[in-house]
Amino acid sequence: MDTYQGPIGRVHVFGHPVQPLEVSRRPADAQVFNCLNFCTMLERSGLSYVYYGISGSHLPGGGEFVDLGEAGGEWVYGNAWHREYVRRANAAFAAMEELDGDPRPELAVILYGAAQGELEVGDLPLVEAMIGYDHCCDAYRVFPSYAHQAALYTSHAALVHDTRFFDTVIPHFIDPADFRPGQGRGGYALYLGRNAPDKGIALAEDACAAAGIPLRRVHDGVWGASKAELLGEAVAVLMPSLYLEPFGYVAIEAQMCGTPAITTDWGAFPETVEQGVTGFRCRTRAEFLAALAAAPALDRGEIRRRAVARFGIEAVGPQYLAYFDFVWRVHRDGYRAADAIRLPRR
Repeated sequence: MDTYQGPIGRVHVFGHPVQPLEVSRRPADAQVFNCLNFCTMLERSGLSYVYYGISGSHLPGGGEFVDLGEAGGEWVYGNAWHREYVRRANAAFAAMEELDGDPRPELAVILYGAAQGELEVGDLPLVEAMIGYDHCCDAYRVFPSYAHQAALYTSHAALVHDTRFFDTVIPHFIDPADFRPGQGRGGYALYLGRNAPDKGIALAEDACAAAGIPLRRVHDGVWGASKAELLGEAVAVLMPSLYLEPFGYVAIEAQMCGTPAITTDWGAFPETVEQGVTGFRCRTRAEFLAALAAAPALDRGEIRRRAVARFGIEAVGPQYLAYFDFVWRVHRDGYRAADAIRLPRR
């Protein structure tokens, strides 16, 4: 990724309010993974950042860590830990700003929605990035799919009515180096996700049983090279979610390893799974069976190539950097701001 050359001098990143930034401890927590990916993107771009997080966090590099202490319990909106977290984060930000001598513009970014909706960051633009939950709370919102943007625009119409001009859609992203391609020689289909009915695990079991293909069910505990090998040696990865997935990391992780993703045909999947090219989107048992039969014939090298081009950190990172510049311009000058364009500069 090219070094950032825009006007922003520093980004204040408010991470997970309960878990430290240490993905190996919570490999199934998508929001911890979001924090890692976001900080990695900033580090690769050379953009200075401060990460406000829970004790035990390990930044990928290039950033300054502000330790907010141990979590005081599980976070629930309005509970004691929520109030204490906001107090600590606000105090830490105020102390950081007192020491700041850099005249360049700054941004604040939140990665956990309502937990951070009451932060006090002065007149800095506050970006709500990587929204994968069922609400939104700030004026500059980044949705991982148009499907999720539409769902939240519908369910929070009053909240977003006056500010939706300044939102954007940027897909989640991963580092291709962490997901080496496999050969699909394991002889199994893979279900990798929560052991929950709404993830469609029963559909995966039914389809594989009918197709005579072993299904490996993995719910937690895999990370790094072990995860990449598990994904890469699968014939296909099944992700038949019954709800509207905001994004669905597993589908692009599979593709990054060259493995076809077989999913349902709603939520973000029409934006992340190319029918008959990088996988299949299905609505009936017959379609799931046909997808399992056809998956081995897909070009795994092409699946990997497309995943890197669409969801690799080097491809997506510049979209975020361009959005930061866009936010600064519209925060200052509004809808008519000169050069308020979200596209990466060429």
